[in-house]
Amino acid sequence: MNVNGTHYRTVWFKASDLSTVQVINQQKLPHEFEIMDLRTVEDFRAAIKDMVIRGAGLIGATAGYGMYIAALTSPENDFLAFIEQSASILVATRPTASNLAWAVNRQLAAIRTRTTRQGVIQIAYETAIAIADEDAESCRRIGEHGCALIAEIAQKKRGETVHILTHCNAGWLAFVDYGSATAPIYAAFDAGVKLHVWVDETRPRNQGASLTAWELGQHGVPHDLIPDNAGGHLMQHGMVDLVITGTDRVSRNGDVANKIGTYLKAAAAKDNQVPFFVALPSSTFDFELVDGLKNIPIEERDSREVRFITGKTCDGKIEAVQICPDSTPARNWGFDVTPARLITKLICERGVCDASEAGILGLFPEKKIAADEGYIKYRAQRVEGSIPDHEGFAELNRCRTELYDLRLIGICPNGVGYGNVSVRVRGSQFIISGSATGGIRELSKGHYAFVESFDLDQNSVRSVGEIDASSESMSHGAVYRALPAVNAVIHVHSRELFDFMRAEHYPETDPAIPFGTPELARAIEALILSAGASRGIFVTAGHDEGIIAYGDSVRSALELIKAVYMKGTVQ
Repeated sequence: MNVNGTHYRTVWFKASDLSTVQVINQQKLPHEFEIMDLRTVEDFRAAIKDMVIRGAGLIGATAGYGMYIAALTSPENDFLAFIEQSASILVATRPTASNLAWAVNRQLAAIRTRTTRQGVIQIAYETAIAIADEDAESCRRIGEHGCALIAEIAQKKRGETVHILTHCNAGWLAFVDYGSATAPIYAAFDAGVKLHVWVDETRPRNQGASLTAWELGQHGVPHDLIPDNAGGHLMQHGMVDLVITGTDRVSRNGDVANKIGTYLKAAAAKDNQVPFFVALPSSTFDFELVDGLKNIPIEERDSREVRFITGKTCDGKIEAVQICPDSTPARNWGFDVTPARLITKLICERGVCDASEAGILGLFPEKKIAADEGYIKYRAQRVEGSIPDHEGFAELNRCRTELYDLRLIGICPNGVGYGNVSVRVRGSQFIISGSATGGIRELSKGHYAFVESFDLDQNSVRSVGEIDASSESMSHGAVYRALPAVNAVIHVHSRELFDFMRAEHYPETDPAIPFGTPELARAIEALILSAGASRGIFVTAGHDEGIIAYGDSVRSALELIKAVYMKGTVQ
């Protein structure tokens, strides 16, 4: 993207200084163009949390650079612990966009391939560059695929202006370069297609007015700023030919989380037969989630963003003003979820597809096995809140760290996490490590979820906490429901131990029963009931590499895992 004739990316190393990362301060746009230096993990945390930088792709790329800075500033002794703590800090900044955790987990997987601090620094540097370069290239390809869709509409209009509505900022500023929703617009404009863009204000932070309008102006694309609520009116009167938005997370079934208000635009587009496209790089897909409406966490931001608005006064001063009575409270949900049924097509770097599991996996066939074997399949309902205090929690967390160090819990090179631990609280309720925490060595209480209830028939889980319950919650619940004497469950993954246990004829579930299904939970329940003991270990044969141990305490379950570990590794 050019700014006053000079090309910029949105995140880059300062010239001749690999200890400083530079970003564009988006809080100052459109009235000031300011470059900010980031030198510490805290600088990165604040920049992401306070939206100095924002947008799914840019959050991920910036976090990738942040992990490099974590490696660079880590102490000589125990540098891995410092890096993993930094990863946890970065992941906690923004919960909705999937790119953030994806980039941090990718860095962690790369870092664990090195044994020296200098080797870690080097691989973290290379990975940060790769993440940023891939993001820019993905957006360029999105532009090519989306341009063809715009050109097709232009051809049907016989050269008349194509009117495009967009929402929020899914542009160059939201990614490393090109943007997602804007990439097709820029590509079509540069190819000579006559077009015009309706730019939503996108309250409360007004990213459309302040960022998208600024971008389009820099590129010379004709556009008009409109109130957020004008889009439906324009569609009713034939003044919109297509809608293109970006997204912060897309579930495996095609549900889309994006800036609050996107759902209303999609509903209006459906009612008026206006094509509704969503553009995204593959890093924004969350293959762990089956139901976006139920499972995608929605960030609620500071109410001051609603109660105050910042702008330039008539005399050129930048000021914030309050727009409501002093005593009026406000709520500020940052995102909503648009159901797949309202989306015409998804546009990503690999092409265009239907917003459905079949459509998405058609472009990403390599994810089908992972989706079948390693991801959340149940319907999850999560309530924000703190997990209850429990006397066994500290021991559970120590146990999990021990398993992590044995590489029985962790994260694969493709970014998929594995392994989890839980402890019974009361009845069939339990505390379990959260989804997507496999890459973090030492977890805090906020990385756990309290499972209040589960339903095998409905294949659903209800939990409390800051993070979704692990994808294995249903299996853990089946163990607790089967035997009241069981107080802890451990699930690990190991090819070596899995093969050893099967060869030694340890108990196992039917290989034909796949992971994440009510059938597996029932099979686990039956297997444990038949054993009748308060401690045991078995193989989930239909979940490749999966092993579950249970006991009357956390330590007794851990001892079973370690005993098999000693036998299996000696063999």
